Amino acid sequence: MRAIGSTKLPGVSIPSQPPSSLPPSDSDPAPPPSVPDIALWGDSDVGLPSAPAAAFETSGIGKPGDPLTTIGHIGRYALKYRIGEGGLGAVYAAHDPLLSRLIAIKTLNLEISAEQRPAFNALFLNEARAAAGLSHPHIVTVFDAGVSDDNAYIAMELLKGRDLRQLRQEGWKPTPMQAALIVRRVADALAYAHSKGVVHRDIKPANIFMVGRTQPRVLDFGIARVAHQHDAQAGDDIAGGSPYYMSPEQVRQQTVDRRTDVFSLGVVLYELLTDQRPFRGSALSEITTAVVEHVPPLAHTVNAAVSKGLSDIAARAMEKDPEHRFRSARALSRELRHWLEEQGDASDNAAGAAGDRRPLLWGAAAAVSVMLAAALAWVTLSRPDATTATIATPSVAAPGKVVPVAASAVPVPAATVAVALPSEPPATHQAAASSAAAPAVAATKPAKESTRDKRTRETREREARAAATPVPAGVVRLAVSPWGQVEVDGAAVGTVPPLTEIMLPQGKHQITIRNEDFPPYSASVQIAPGQPVTLKHKFGS
Repeated sequence: MRAIGSTKLPGVSIPSQPPSSLPPSDSDPAPPPSVPDIALWGDSDVGLPSAPAAAFETSGIGKPGDPLTTIGHIGRYALKYRIGEGGLGAVYAAHDPLLSRLIAIKTLNLEISAEQRPAFNALFLNEARAAAGLSHPHIVTVFDAGVSDDNAYIAMELLKGRDLRQLRQEGWKPTPMQAALIVRRVADALAYAHSKGVVHRDIKPANIFMVGRTQPRVLDFGIARVAHQHDAQAGDDIAGGSPYYMSPEQVRQQTVDRRTDVFSLGVVLYELLTDQRPFRGSALSEITTAVVEHVPPLAHTVNAAVSKGLSDIAARAMEKDPEHRFRSARALSRELRHWLEEQGDASDNAAGAAGDRRPLLWGAAAAVSVMLAAALAWVTLSRPDATTATIATPSVAAPGKVVPVAASAVPVPAATVAVALPSEPPATHQAAASSAAAPAVAATKPAKESTRDKRTRETREREARAAATPVPAGVVRLAVSPWGQVEVDGAAVGTVPPLTEIMLPQGKHQITIRNEDFPPYSASVQIAPGQPVTLKHKFGS
């Protein structure tokens, strides 16, 4: 993945905004009046060097056709202005002339000897290649990477919003449910990356970018390992990761695995729930000692709004011994999902408490109906010419509660994805009343399904679908510029690029491609085996 034509990155003399004295280019996009909501990577606490990991703008940047001065080049990319700078390098807004779009360029400017350079380049490109292979709704998309004589760079998408560190510094405090939802989605992203053999090693608020308040995007996959390798060769005691969020095994410089990310994410969850870091200190040694030895108070004892169940989840994720933590990010995500479902059940029960008087009203109505029917029968039978009559008393019951069921689909992001859409449930046939005189029968209120029964039912349904005979499938080929988030029949399946093909069951499907800067593009496709369908779209055209 070595970029063709890589050149030296311009030095520190590059202005953060293009100087007004330079003439604009007719073909370049324009800068905004100001660049708010910029996310930079790394921590600057206790004298630690800040490390930019990516930069993302929030609004109005790079409208096609507007001028923007080029201040330098790296690879094929024209640098427009510097967004931020840190201990490991800088972040630039850049224009990709091949695809005519603005992207973010992150550079790594590390002092590496000529002897170490080949090994560093190989490691960097290997990590960048692994990061570029990740396609998930909650992971930032990496487009390209390259190296030159004295720097390395990664090209990635620009995002609108701010990272969690910035939001917290500005005073934003999520509710426990918001915190659980954010961390659950990050855990889903990590579980996906772990399934591809990629461990992040540096999960922290600055590497969780928020698009809105509930849509996280994980940044900086692979960078921590590259930094760790460099720092280890330089003889640093602590390498790879931010001390507040490092796992005990990272502090001890032991072998790490996916459970390291679980620990770091547990620290993030604790911080969101309590508005304070679980491991603190005025010096690096104090922080790392706290990570290894200090057991923070449970979150619900710090913040009364946090339930004990959610507090226990955070505590288990932060267990010192990896064997006592959640064994995977998927397991952590599952526990958070169950907790969120239980909160939803509790809300339903609370909402239904106001309707507890309804059975009394329906019971009174039933009693009145029975009394009227009895009186009518007595009058009829007391008549001399009365014939024997049978009176059907209508049964009266409380109306059943209608519970909406939302169908969900788990996206399978990759260069090619196979989307298995659930089949239609078997139709339920009910016998209709044949007599016009037959009274209407009210629905009986069903018993509330417990969360445990619901999980068991859903598991059996998934197993039944998996065991079903596979439906004939076809291929949809995607050619989208500059990028888009792909949905099939309302379910997210990945981001293009790097996604290029989708395997779909035979039949008609609705495909929607979304790009935050343009109206969504939607198309209906008919899938048939052996007949590939190509879908092309360029946003802004």
